[in-house]
Amino acid sequence: MPWVEAITDPNDLRRCIRDLVALSTLPAVWTNYGPPQIGDSVAAALLSMLGADFVYIALPAVRGEPPIEAVHAVPPDGETAIRTALRDAWLGRSEQTGLIANPVGRGTISVVRTPIGFSGDAAVVAGSRQPNFPTDTQRLLLGIAASATTIALQRWNAEVEGRRFLSLVERCTDFIGIASLDGSPHYVNPAGLGLVGLETLEEARRLHVFDFLLPEERARAGQVCWPEVMRTGCWRGELIFRHFRTGRAMPFLVDWFRIDHPRTRQPMNVATVSRDLTAQKRSEAESRQLNETLEHGAAERAAELAEANDRLRVQMVERERADVRLQELQLELFHAARLSTAGQMAAALAHEINQPLAAVANSIHAVQRLLAEDPLRKMDTVHAVLDEASEQALRGAHIIRRLRDFVTRGETERQIEDLPVLIEEASALALPRSTALGIQLSLRFDPKTLKIFADRIQIQQVLINLIRNAAEAMAETRWRDLAVTTTLIDAETVQVTIADRGPGLPKEVADGLFRPFVSTKRDGMGLGLVICRSIVEAHGGRLWSEPNPGGGTIFRFTLASGLTAGESNGG
Repeated sequence: MPWVEAITDPNDLRRCIRDLVALSTLPAVWTNYGPPQIGDSVAAALLSMLGADFVYIALPAVRGEPPIEAVHAVPPDGETAIRTALRDAWLGRSEQTGLIANPVGRGTISVVRTPIGFSGDAAVVAGSRQPNFPTDTQRLLLGIAASATTIALQRWNAEVEGRRFLSLVERCTDFIGIASLDGSPHYVNPAGLGLVGLETLEEARRLHVFDFLLPEERARAGQVCWPEVMRTGCWRGELIFRHFRTGRAMPFLVDWFRIDHPRTRQPMNVATVSRDLTAQKRSEAESRQLNETLEHGAAERAAELAEANDRLRVQMVERERADVRLQELQLELFHAARLSTAGQMAAALAHEINQPLAAVANSIHAVQRLLAEDPLRKMDTVHAVLDEASEQALRGAHIIRRLRDFVTRGETERQIEDLPVLIEEASALALPRSTALGIQLSLRFDPKTLKIFADRIQIQQVLINLIRNAAEAMAETRWRDLAVTTTLIDAETVQVTIADRGPGLPKEVADGLFRPFVSTKRDGMGLGLVICRSIVEAHGGRLWSEPNPGGGTIFRFTLASGLTAGESNGG
């Protein structure tokens, strides 16, 4: 060989043989190594054998991991610069030798590249400042190292794949087995052994493939299924296995397939992946039984459903009647509450009506006297007195009309109402003698809350009840300020607030304020606030109370905005 003849120095020859022997022993060291350790080991060995300034190895990426790199250099602190220089200027080239700028010093350095494997950028690259680098001997060592690395990586990949495949088979819950062409089992996975009641693989190896089947299935398997596998390479169908411990029959979906030699294409083994169908068959049987049961009782179930439907329809009619009656009773309760409230206001209202009636009577008496004294001269005065009497009569009629509207039963009808007018009328009914009682009433209306969508009489019933309660609460207090306020909460909601300066509510009363028969009045029945809340909730709103920070109690309730309701009703 030319490279052998060139070695005339016995020391060089001994060194070459030593290096070759060292390379040949590396695969034994790599038995438990992975690719990073293999690459690092090769780089370290070649750095010494070649007397190089550096050895750089790039190995291919494995299963999505980044590429593996190993660098050994003299001095070691130049490894990063060497890795960067080779990535940028050398790895992608097809040249085997060349010159590059010295990554760790001045001048240039000779490099040689030997590929690893059969494709890609995997390679071993060595660099040296020796003038004749690389020699034939150094090329030989690099080629042997690259070949050994390629074989080691392929073996490692094969072992990893083999372990992965074995782990997959071992963990699979199906029956997986391999047999020789004469039907002698070689391997059965743990799940398969468990399915047929065997404990060890040795027990399976003492049997024949057909021994796993029920006796009545073996003839078909031997005469039809097995020959089909030998002829076409596969057979798929159902066979009945037997449990070796209990003798129980187990239906399996069997997939038998032939394994051929990768080079000669001659049959080597027969393998199977079979699935236990016991649970599936049981489920199918139960499903059929259930279907038969359902079909058998379909007529009875239909009759029962029809009868139940009729009962439900009757119940719905009765429920609708009950709802109508409940609504009627609720309206009667609201009306009764208004009558009760009107009765409680009777004395104050009588006083309000007596004032205009007395004024009318006095005016008529004055007119009579004037006419008796001098009818012609006093005519202007008579007209003035009669005008005043007419105004007082209209005032009395207005008070009576408002009271009549309040206590009338009428039909519940919601429509767009003017909220300030509604509050003013309710205040006049609830507090006809507010000045005499010393109550300072203030009404503050948000200009954005002028319209509401509500039943006028029912909402006035709520306002009158709350305003009268506030006035009665302040009967014995020094401060008698009563404020009624409106606020726009959002585009759809208006809030009305009634705030008094009374003594406030005791905690035990406040906690159950809206429960029936809870009252702070000595002669109260405790139904007024319950009715008020029912009216507000029937309007889609909410009524609640809270302490007034300045003393007293605040009641708030919400209603639908008239603007939103008008738009939704085409108005």
